[in-house]
Amino acid sequence: MNPVIERIEQKRIEKGITKTHVAKHCERSVSWYKDISKGRRRVYLEDVFLIAEAIGETPKKFF
Repeated sequence: MNPVIERIEQKRIEKGITKTHVAKHCERSVSWYKDISKGRRRVYLEDVFLIAEAIGETPKKFF
């Protein structure tokens, strides 16, 4: 799996934030985020910025 996504998932779980919350914040479907978190979908830099904002972190922490 992508190390950036691993760090994002770790922090999301740590904070108790749901995949649904992240997807809604990014104005995407829950399946979109689930596919990213499982490595089935490519994550783009723009997406990392949106996801980081949704979990209350700076994108810099994940690289």
